[in-house]
Order: sequence, then structure tokens, then C-alpha cells
Amino acid sequence: MAQTVTPYRLEFRPITLKRLILDCDISQTELADAAGVKRPTVNLTINRGYIPPTVKNYKKSIEDFLRRNQKAMAWLFRRRLEISDIWKPLGADLRKAKPAGMIKRVNATKKRRAMVPGDPTKITISWEVEMITQEAMKYFGVARNPFIDDIQKDADIFMSEEHRYIEAAMLDAARHGGFLAVIGEVGSGKSVMRRKVVEQLRKDGDVLVIFPQMIDKTRLTAASICDAIVMDISDQPPKIRLEQKTRQVQKLLLERSKQGYRSVLIIEEAHDLHTNTLKYLKRFYELEDGYKKLLGIILIGQTELREIFSEAQHVDMREVIRRVQIAEIRGLNGHIKPYLALKFKRIGAKVDDVFNDDAFDALKVRLTTKDRQGRTISHAYPLLVNNYAARAMNLAYEMGEAKVTSKVVMAI
Repeated sequence: MAQTVTPYRLEFRPITLKRLILDCDISQTELADAAGVKRPTVNLTINRGYIPPTVKNYKKSIEDFLRRNQKAMAWLFRRRLEISDIWKPLGADLRKAKPAGMIKRVNATKKRRAMVPGDPTKITISWEVEMITQEAMKYFGVARNPFIDDIQKDADIFMSEEHRYIEAAMLDAARHGGFLAVIGEVGSGKSVMRRKVVEQLRKDGDVLVIFPQMIDKTRLTAASICDAIVMDISDQPPKIRLEQKTRQVQKLLLERSKQGYRSVLIIEEAHDLHTNTLKYLKRFYELEDGYKKLLGIILIGQTELREIFSEAQHVDMREVIRRVQIAEIRGLNGHIKPYLALKFKRIGAKVDDVFNDDAFDALKVRLTTKDRQGRTISHAYPLLVNNYAARAMNLAYEMGEAKVTSKVVMAI
């Protein structure tokens, strides 16, 4: 393990390289790509003279990049400087200096924050997936990436109280003919919850699961839902006409009910469903055997589904909206440490050996933004937590940090 360094505490002391890239319109991202590091590393280099101890040929890579840049070489020639002079202190602050062509580059280049805390309400959430590098895994003593193939069995699934409530709601809808919509952002774990519930239902053996396979949910119709029900709970071929399909579905559901089975229709990507299809679902929901519902319905979709179930926006759907129970996955805030602890435990590692305690609160802040109305929005979903934890580990390795700290997290 390398000795702990704290580059963000170094004195603000720009080097000549900073003046060069400002005058020659060379971005920090370009230098970072040339050296094989992240932008915050270059930011610390030009502003504080920091050279990452774990990056081989760091100076040489930047010098070679500049040698291929005619504008940079002309800049050095006019000032009678050698390439090695770029590492010397500049003797000027340059805190407010702006590069040539800055506006053009900001529009063309995706920028990262420097390794200093900023206003979290101004931070843009990045969905870019990043893998932990082999060097970072070796540095932290991690045998393999904890975020790849991380769900192999029920014990690998992190369950907060919110997740347990949603699981219970899904099981209840399946067993007692409920009408439930599970809503969550991309990467919030909706599909994982569906897999867990379906596996439990199949183990128990008392509920028949109907799962339409049509990829394009915008094309899902009453007829195709009838076909899915017939094919998933019987060996019969679906009838041709819609009236015949409907009678066939009702007869089959009634037969299965009398045999002691419940039936549940589960539709993923439900935010793509046409409103007419949602209205038809109410008709399926109304199929009964006395007081007993013949079919439970569980819709799983992204946050757009919440807007579809807004009566103010879709008054014509009020007959459906007033019957649907909404269960929303809101993220891992308050549970980030135990979530990551589970991920590291399953690969034989300890999260406390990689992350400082302050890093978990920093992840919560880093994954929180404000909307236009000033309301707080958490993006601490499993997929994003995985991505940001991986980025933080890579950056901590580059900076020579013994562990991922809050400063590292706020820099990504």
C-alpha cells in the first residue's frame, strides 16, 4: 500500500504548464487522456505541482503530447523555454485566467470537477459507466470487481426497509389480486426486485406468473396480453378473434382459480404502454370469481409511469388511476455504506479497507441534486452508486490515497 498523500492540501502554486495550456487552448481533459489519468489529477498538477506517484511515465506522456502540438512548441520557442521548463513554478496566481476558446470547448467536451468540494446543487449527475481498473483493484487488495455479476442469489441482493416493503407489496398483489405499479429510475433495482419476487412465487408454487415477452411495449395490446395469459397458464393455442380470446382467458383463469392457483400478470417497461392498453388492463383486473379477483397485475416502469398515473394530466384514465397502488423506489440514501459493504463482502473484501467513513456521506451529497423548483432529488440508485464508487477508487489510486475519502468523491 502506498504512503498516504493529500494533494488537495498542497499550496496553490501554478506551474508553467498551466500558462501554456491556457494560451494554446489545450484542455485539461486532453492532457489527462494523453497521460492515462483523470482530469482532477491534471488539475492538481497544473495548479499545485502534484505528480501522481502511481502513474508511470506521467511527465513523459504529457511532454510527448506537447511535442506533437505545433502551437505548444511555438509557444515554448517564443519564450526560449525547454519542454522540461513546463514543470517549473510560474510565479503567478492565474486563479481567474480563462483558456482561449473556452466557450467552444465547454460545449464540445464533457468536463469533470477539480478535486475540491463544490456546491452539490450545481453538480451534474453522470450516467457514464466506469470499470475499476486492474491497477486500482491491486492497489486496494480487491481480487475482482464487486459490481460485476453481483447478483447470483438472494443473499447478494441488498434489502433496505423500503425494498422489503416493495417486495411485500408485490407478493401481496400476486397472491390477492392486487393492482400495483412499481416505479423507479434507471438502475434503481426494479428488475432485480422483479426477479426476486418471481423466484419466490415459483418456489412457493401457488401463483402462476404471466410475463409478456413482447420487447416493444408500445405495441402491447389487449389481444397480445390475452395471448400471453393463454400461453403462460395453459397448453392451448390462443383463439383468433378478440372476443374469443377474452372468453378463453376468463375460462382459463377461472379453472386455475378452482384448482387452487392464483395468477399474476407482470409487465416490465410499463412506462411505454399506451393509455388505451392501461385502460384494457382494468378490464382484466375486473375478472372475478365471486368476491375473488382472478388476476393480479404488477406494472414495473421508470418515473414516466408516475406521470401517466397523474389524474391531473390524464383525467380520462381516472378509472384506472384510482385503482392502482403506487410503490416507488427512491434510492439508497442512508444505506450507501451497508449496500457497498454487502458488495465487497461477497468478494471477500471489507469496504472499510477501501473507503473512509466520510466517503459514504460524500457519495450521498455527490448523488443529490435540486430540480427547477428547488426540491431535493436523490440519485443514489444501485447502478449510480456502483459507477461512482468505481470512479472514486480509480481516482484515489491515481492520487496515491490510502483510501477513498470525501475529497476524492467530491472530485469525480
